Amino acid sequence: MKKTGRTMLAVLCAGAVLTGAACGDTRQTPAGTNAPAATTTELTTVNTLDDDIENPVDISDFVEEDTDKLDDPTITYLGYYDIRTTGDIKPAVKLFEETYGGKVEYDQCAWSERIEKLQVLISSGQSPDLVDREAESFPMLAAKNVYEDLTDYIDLSQPQWDGYEQLVEQYEWNGKHVYYPWHVSAFPTYVFYNGALFEEYGITTPRELYDRGEWDWNAMRDTMQKFIDSRGNDNEVYGIYGLTMVHAMTASTGTPSIGIKDGKLVNNLSSPAIDRAAAFMEGLRRDGLTIATDGYWGDDVRPIVNGTACFLVSGQYALTGLMKKDAEVHVGFVPFPKDPDADKYYHGLDAFGYLVPKGADNIKGSVAFINMCRKSKIDPDLRAVVDESRMTKEKWTAEQIEFMKSFENIGDYDVVAELYGGLDSDTSKLIDDMLVDAAFHPDADSWTVLRESNLNSINAALEALNE
Repeated sequence: MKKTGRTMLAVLCAGAVLTGAACGDTRQTPAGTNAPAATTTELTTVNTLDDDIENPVDISDFVEEDTDKLDDPTITYLGYYDIRTTGDIKPAVKLFEETYGGKVEYDQCAWSERIEKLQVLISSGQSPDLVDREAESFPMLAAKNVYEDLTDYIDLSQPQWDGYEQLVEQYEWNGKHVYYPWHVSAFPTYVFYNGALFEEYGITTPRELYDRGEWDWNAMRDTMQKFIDSRGNDNEVYGIYGLTMVHAMTASTGTPSIGIKDGKLVNNLSSPAIDRAAAFMEGLRRDGLTIATDGYWGDDVRPIVNGTACFLVSGQYALTGLMKKDAEVHVGFVPFPKDPDADKYYHGLDAFGYLVPKGADNIKGSVAFINMCRKSKIDPDLRAVVDESRMTKEKWTAEQIEFMKSFENIGDYDVVAELYGGLDSDTSKLIDDMLVDAAFHPDADSWTVLRESNLNSINAALEALNE
């Protein structure tokens, strides 16, 4: 029987851990600052012809000829990756183009500049039509009235939004509904490993442990040690890298570092659950199992390929890089492990979608595209086209995709979301730095000292948002 009432939607949906260049790239980023002085911008022209040769996508069977046409079928997307050539989004782009005679223009910006550029464009009257949902979108940017209210534009009675009413309602802000996520999953954080080396050393793989219900923090630690011991006298072998680990660890306790209760932000950094996670990470650090330095960041797969690390904790995006080496690596991945002292196996939340910036010229066009994205997730035949596109573009296997898809019914999982990324940039970075220090930095103060020395400033930031 399907589990109900387990996803804690009132908590998790208001500020999910964001993953997402396509679905699944974890991005924890500071909140936006006040908009700088207005400047002008020009659209970046990117040739997609080569991608159409490499990854042809045929959606002609899904075009509905009787669809009402748009007055303006052109929308502009602002971002740091081209959604027109992204494996899981390209079918929705093609469907939008062929249904409406539409066009998606790509305004490219650097990852580090995307929030600032958005605010520049809004303040100068040049708002794009579409942007990614960011960690800081809620509550920080929503509170600054950065996004358009879509309540009167998206009809939740349409089949593609069936069952999404409660989810969308949790993103309500001051009576407005600005965010309609088209992808959700209980699999935001991946633990990657080199299956070929596990086989060579005769170590039980995390996937085997996961399938047997034995994949928890202790099993992860034991596996790291077995891997290091199997490498012999090589002193340059580590257990785990990827800063994303710290928030996956806290989420697995069932308690986010920053949560929400009765509509108010809550600081949980002093809770026993967070203390337990921090103590475990400190233990990994003291035993030399964690590493955070050049060559060991979350977007670098070489330590897994070369066998100088047992695990990489990262977003879904790392899978594509690893699959380029799959013939020699036999890529394996599992969700972050269970907290052995938690009452349930808690997972983080992966929620992804688009928002329409304030002042956008083509809200109806943007909404039409969002609807296409959602349809591409729920129509089984169209989803098959999406999956084929990902296998072609990202080199993923059908088995990998099916495993990831099994986490999309979040009602079957106990899901927890972090809101720390939606605070002001200084406070978000402070919380991030505290946990990263506890897990990775040998000379860091103890977790107790880190926590107590920063509680007042964190609480002050929450009080300002709770007013």
